[in-house]
Amino acid sequence: MKLSRMIVLMLAGCLLLNAFSAFSQGRKPATQKGKEYRIGVGDELSITFWQNPQYNTVARVSATGKIEIPLIGSVQAKDLTTKELRQRIISKISLFDMNITQVAVTVTRYGSKTVYVTGNVLTPGKYTFEEIPNLWQIISEAGGPLPNANLSDVVIVRSSVSGEDNLIHVDLTYALETGNFASLPPIYPGDTIHIQGAAGTPTGLSSSPLERRSIVLVFGEVATPGIFNLEKDMDILDAIVLAGGPTPTADLEKVRLYFRGKRHAEVAIVNLKKYLKSSIPIPLELHPGDAIYIPSRRRISPFVTEVVRIGLSALTSYLIFRGVRRF
Repeated sequence: MKLSRMIVLMLAGCLLLNAFSAFSQGRKPATQKGKEYRIGVGDELSITFWQNPQYNTVARVSATGKIEIPLIGSVQAKDLTTKELRQRIISKISLFDMNITQVAVTVTRYGSKTVYVTGNVLTPGKYTFEEIPNLWQIISEAGGPLPNANLSDVVIVRSSVSGEDNLIHVDLTYALETGNFASLPPIYPGDTIHIQGAAGTPTGLSSSPLERRSIVLVFGEVATPGIFNLEKDMDILDAIVLAGGPTPTADLEKVRLYFRGKRHAEVAIVNLKKYLKSSIPIPLELHPGDAIYIPSRRRISPFVTEVVRIGLSALTSYLIFRGVRRF
């Protein structure tokens, strides 16, 4: 324990640590609370009549915005909330069966708000949402970017119905470094997000969907960014070690941990410098599909760069020592 504290103190002296903010949860909901979802074309609905189960049905909203229900036929559903559709169904079916006064309407599959993700992500494909999240959250839902992904030039192909420019080029690395996701362009139903590969690398590597359940992604200012297998009890420091450790220009005060929330990806900011100053750091355990992004420092003088290089060498030694001691 004394050795661990000594190494941490040495790291603190080399890096000239200043205590900033502590580990912040920084969790933000991906959808607006209180905003009721309105049914769209392609949605799949479960209609349940508990007073007479023989009428129960599963219906898909057609291109005309209607669904077919036994006994009463076509019912307009598009742009209605489930509550509004429920009242409409009750008013119609009561003309044929007065005993029906209750009906449950549930959206079992969202087909109206579909986005396509292609290129250098773990699981390219078609994704549907109750409310379309931001660009990074969608990429995270697709398993996250591959190591060769070029996040400085992500291409959004607008669907023709949006009426905007066909192609939009986005520098996603800027949003990841600053945490300013509000500056990202909105994504509309039918849009395609294409993650290009770095020059000279292949695009669209295939992978089993099962892999996304046992991997973590480490990218940014690390020696060997990439996708790594998630082992039991692995924490954020273990993952950084697997990625070769931070580079001399890494900003360890603003490490971002992207994790899966209840609906979409969320983000927490971790101050690794302050974290390592604690006498007994509490492990920040990772979960399947998590991603770690280490931003870079800007405008660093050669002197400071050399100091950081020495400090990071001490950090890497500490992490390796910590990992060996675990075994």
